[in-house]
Amino acid sequence: MKLRIAVAPLLLLFCSLAFAQDGRRVICKGEPVPEGFVISGETLSDSCQGGGWVIKPRRGASPGLDRMSVSTTNVLSDAAPNEAIAPGQCDALQREIAQTYNFNPVGLSQSQMDAQSKRLDVFWDRVRQSRPTLVPCLRKALNEDHSTSFFGVDGSMLLVDVDPSRASKALQVRKFIEANLDGTDLEYWVKTMAQRGVEGFDTSAAGEKWLAYPKAKYNDSIHGGFPVGSFYGAIFIFGSMDEKLATPMLVRIINDVNHSHRDEALAILMSQVTPESMEALKHVNTAGLPQGTDALIRDLLENPKLLKPRANPKLTREEQLIAFQGIVDGNYQPFRDMVLKAPDGEVDSVATLRAEDIPLLRRARRASISRANQHAASDYASFTSILWALTWKQMKGGPPVAKQ
Repeated sequence: MKLRIAVAPLLLLFCSLAFAQDGRRVICKGEPVPEGFVISGETLSDSCQGGGWVIKPRRGASPGLDRMSVSTTNVLSDAAPNEAIAPGQCDALQREIAQTYNFNPVGLSQSQMDAQSKRLDVFWDRVRQSRPTLVPCLRKALNEDHSTSFFGVDGSMLLVDVDPSRASKALQVRKFIEANLDGTDLEYWVKTMAQRGVEGFDTSAAGEKWLAYPKAKYNDSIHGGFPVGSFYGAIFIFGSMDEKLATPMLVRIINDVNHSHRDEALAILMSQVTPESMEALKHVNTAGLPQGTDALIRDLLENPKLLKPRANPKLTREEQLIAFQGIVDGNYQPFRDMVLKAPDGEVDSVATLRAEDIPLLRRARRASISRANQHAASDYASFTSILWALTWKQMKGGPPVAKQ
């Protein structure tokens, strides 16, 4: 077994620099922009079943009551809403669910899949057209379903489509984790879990499920067929969520001497660059990992190879903070402009950023990797190299010692 860890943090996972987007406030293309908002970027959207516009409040706009401000009240709690259901209200939908999802996608021919897709479209349209009545029933059916069937994945996708509340997304995370991945669209599964992770949900069990799945691979349908295997999928899921939520699961996988992908979990843990991950690295069980793993971890913690700050930075701290905040807000045009100005801007980041900028840098890294493609993977390494330099500087109370 070959350990997939490079010696230098800069090369820990991937290489090159570009940053990303995170669609937090989205309307579907073709919908009117709510009053007081402007388009700030473009993204993929679950509820739009494709492309959507990222919008933000217009500068100086008053916080009037509109559908965007109403929808944000739903994201304050993961708890399911208290939805009243009348006797018999859900009977017809339950029968339709049983009739619509009475198939296993594994082994279906293309013509069979096309036929099933048409049936699913009819079901989705029915729920969309009767949301007040059927959304509570759909939520109830998902909560009561323990079959690991395709309904768990597709039904929870529909629930988020018709009710994109935090409660719906929390239920979707649970159903995706429970799902049988055979026959599931793995690309959509990974990208959805990455998106839920950057939204603050604990998707660590999804990362564990992915690393344990023997057929964990797909080709990215949007980015040139880029092959995503166990490692990339795990980085997309674990990297997009809060590091404090991901660390315990990564440690558990690493310490399982029978786990076939514990080396990949170790590589991700080594990239987190948090106090918790650094402490965990001191105590992980390296038995069965390649010779030299202990020395590699020790060198990383005691003598990391850091980026060398540029003596005369091309980028100011202020323009970098604007670019990184733009990534978090879903507008990465400021970052694009910054990259054109300084393609090797990492060396300016370690020269100009301060300890108080680290939390923003972490949020931008999570938003970046949640795109779940090869460009996001490259971004993750660039963010990580900056984080190592800044964190080391903070730990030592002075400028980092640069290594060539």
